[in-house]
Order: sequence, then structure tokens, then C-alpha cells
Amino acid sequence: MLNDLKIKQLKPKEKLYRVADHSGLCIEIRPTGAKFWRYRYRYLNIAKMLTIGQYPEISLAYARSKTMEYREKLAKGTDPIQFQKEERTAAIQSNADSFKNVAEEYLEKYKTGKSKDWFMNRTRYFSKDIYPVIGKTPIKDVNSSDIRTIIDNTITRIRKSRRGTGEVKATFVRQICAEVLQYGIITQRITTDPTYALRRYIHRPDVQHAQPLSDEDKKIILPTIKSYGGCTSTKNSILTLLYSMLRTIEVRRAKKTFINFEDKTWIIPRATNEEVLAGKRNMKKNRIHIIPLSSQLIEILKEQFILYPNSEYIFPGDDGISMIGKNTLNSALDNLGIGHISMHDFRATASTELHEANFNTDWVEIQLAHAKGNKTRASYDHAKWLKDRKAMLQTWADMIDKWEY
Repeated sequence: MLNDLKIKQLKPKEKLYRVADHSGLCIEIRPTGAKFWRYRYRYLNIAKMLTIGQYPEISLAYARSKTMEYREKLAKGTDPIQFQKEERTAAIQSNADSFKNVAEEYLEKYKTGKSKDWFMNRTRYFSKDIYPVIGKTPIKDVNSSDIRTIIDNTITRIRKSRRGTGEVKATFVRQICAEVLQYGIITQRITTDPTYALRRYIHRPDVQHAQPLSDEDKKIILPTIKSYGGCTSTKNSILTLLYSMLRTIEVRRAKKTFINFEDKTWIIPRATNEEVLAGKRNMKKNRIHIIPLSSQLIEILKEQFILYPNSEYIFPGDDGISMIGKNTLNSALDNLGIGHISMHDFRATASTELHEANFNTDWVEIQLAHAKGNKTRASYDHAKWLKDRKAMLQTWADMIDKWEY
């Protein structure tokens, strides 16, 4: 029987020769000095031989284990050469059906009609958080434990970067894993989605109250947002949130019919009863809200009207038609390296700065759409002090523009 020392001592000769181990296994020494494991056997009374692999890449122990596997197949009436071909075909198919390959197939199939942000966000998190864990794994072998590892790693990475607590990003990562796995079900590669078991695994942290921007953040916020290289609608949405004192949902659901360029106003109407029941109210308390337009806001809104003429929404999403996604804006801040800033921080900053500039508290509170206790009074507040609020919002926009200087 062979051992590693004996194998290493085998020298090449002018002609190929073989040295037996046992059970049909032998090592073949070629004139070049290369050594290959070979298995010799008889099938249907015909002498055959197959190559297991090259030594030392294929060890003696592995060659022996493969020999035993082939002998078992032979005993059951299977030709080892045919079995080896089937193994290789399965390996090739397994590689083709790796999570990474299926994910890239999914992206290629569905990117048409999607925004640059949609594609960039997915490719970024696939490469950063998902592929290192399951990229090479056959999609059929991906399990809930793998997804949990990805979620945990994502949260850890975000926290180490001090750009948040990571739960939002981890939720997005679980979501895009689910997209690929569900595509795997559709294409009959798998039958179950292992992300489903983890739909409640991510625990959101206690709500962090909004804080005014620091002096350092105020200096960088405007040029950073303007440098955004993704979808213009995303960039302009964030700028609008900064200038308008509105909530994210109020900007996301804003329709072109709300804008009156002649009067320089943005009027958010009450939602109908049907819209309220469908969860489509325009404002938090479903009240009319008026935003006097600063020159900066008018410029942004006019650009949106030109860029997206076919959408009822001012700031459309991936397809240029429908409402912008709820995670898109926070993802954009993350991608810009300012994920520690929330959209609500813009409102907190406006309130602080305008109060420090001695603007009337009632004007500020109405513009923030903070509801009063008296519903009857609140229903009429939207139209009060419009001239004063217009001057206040123009001052606010001008203050923002001066931050970067």
C-alpha cells in the first residue's frame, strides 16, 4: 500500500507507469513528473479506468474515499465513469444556481423600468453584506441560519461605522434576499423561502427623538445632498424636505395638483374617506396644510415637473410614475455617508433656528403642522398668517443656503 513518503519518492521515467495502492486505486506517474490518481475496474466484463485527480492536490485519503464510493456504485450496477460525469454535471449546475448567479439573473431580468437607485442599492448590499456569506452557496442550500448571520453581520457593520443602529439596513438586506429566493421559487430552483422565518427577527430600537443638526452637519448637508449621483427625484425630495419643513410622507405623497405656481403655494388637501380607509391620507392628522413656496422650492418643483411629466406625483419612484419608496430617502442619506441624520432632524432644526431668530411660535408650529388640541380651531389654522409664514419660509431657505459658506 502507498503512503505519502512512497509517493513523493516515485520519479518520472521515459514512459508512463503506475503503482498500485489497493482496491483498484493506483497512482500514475507521467514522464513530465505529474502524478494522477486512477481507479481501475471492470464493468460488464470490460476493463475501464477513470481519473480521480492530480496528486498532491487530491490527497491519498481523498483518493481512497472516492475509490470506495466508486466501488459501492459498481456493486449496485452503476458504471463509475457515468457516475463521475453526473457528479460533474451536478457540480456545474450547482455553481450556475449559486445564490450570486441567481441574484444577478434576477437583477438583470427586473432592472428594466427600475431606477438607478433600485439597481445600485441592491448591488451594493449584495456585494457588501450578502455575497460574502452565501454568494457561492447553491441557492437550494441557503437556510434561515445563513440569513440570520447576514442580518447580524449587517447590524454589526452599521454600528461599527457609527452611522445608525443598523436595523433599517438589516431589514432591507433581508428583503432583497427574499426577492432572490422568491425568484428561485418562481424559476423552480427551490420550493421554500428561508427568510420568512426571520420576518420578526429584527427588533427596532427605541425611537430616537429628532435633534437639530450640529454646526458641522449644517456646513456639509447642502453640498452633500447636491452631490448625490443617483436619481434626481431622490435628491430633490431630500432638498424639499430640508426647505419645506414637511414630513417624509407628505413629500412622498405630494401630487402635482397640490402646487399653484401663480400663487406660490403648495396646498395639501384632506384625504377622502375612501383614501383614509385605504391608508392614503396626505397629512398626519388629515387636515389641510399650506406651504408658502420659497424661491428655492419653486426651482426644485419646476425641475420635477419637467423631468417627470407623466407622473401624478411630484417625486416619483423607481418607474418614474408611482410614489417614491419609503426606504429610498434614508438609503440615499446612508449612501452619502450622512446616515446619522434623519429626515425629522430637518424639522427639529427648522424649529430651533426659527425660534432663535425670534419668529412667532404660532407661525412655526402651524408650518410644522403640529396639531392643536382644539380640532375646530386647528381646521382653520392652515390659512392663518400666510404672508408672515411666506416670509419665514423664505428666510429659512436663505439660512440653509448660507450654511455652507
